[in-house]
Amino acid sequence: MGTIKKQFKSEIKQLPFTLGKVTGGIMAVIGCTGMIIIMTRKPDPSFSDVLPYSIAGIIGIALFLLSSVLLKKRIKETVGPSLSSKDKTRVSIISWLLLLTFIAVCIAVIFIMTV
Repeated sequence: MGTIKKQFKSEIKQLPFTLGKVTGGIMAVIGCTGMIIIMTRKPDPSFSDVLPYSIAGIIGIALFLLSSVLLKKRIKETVGPSLSSKDKTRVSIISWLLLLTFIAVCIAVIFIMTV
């Protein structure tokens, strides 16, 4: 029963950073999608039209990266050296693949909608 409590506490401590990664990924997708929509739908898009979406995309990517680094530190503190470098790399690759998949899906949906 003690290990379950430890695991639960560890997961709760990691939750804010995981939610930060999700929020950052969503912001990046929305920002990139908005930029693409404005740049492809308007004949001559102005800088002020594209700027809010660019900022949202940049902040989303930065939030995703920052949360990822902080989550790695939190995992290292709570779990200790039990995770091998192979497992750490796998977790990082999965996070990046999810982010890139969300972006690709949004771009594909936008492309289908505009064609």
